[in-house]
Amino acid sequence: MKPLKEKLLIKDATINKVQFDTEWFFKLDDMAFFLKEDLSEVEFVYLPMLIDGETEIVKCSSFEDIIRGRKEFKE
Repeated sequence: MKPLKEKLLIKDATINKVQFDTEWFFKLDDMAFFLKEDLSEVEFVYLPMLIDGETEIVKCSSFEDIIRGRKEFKE
């Protein structure tokens, strides 16, 4: 598994993300592609996100949910 650092993910331009209050949420499809892993076990919420100039409702997960989901999938 690829090690993850939230600060690096926030800076990565290939991953769509949105910030609500102080927490960042990452587009789940982008994270699965970035990690080359199945993230179907990761908890998610639908959030509006600006992608290529258009607002879309997409599956998003927090950094903590992604880490937790990866561990559960690994076991």
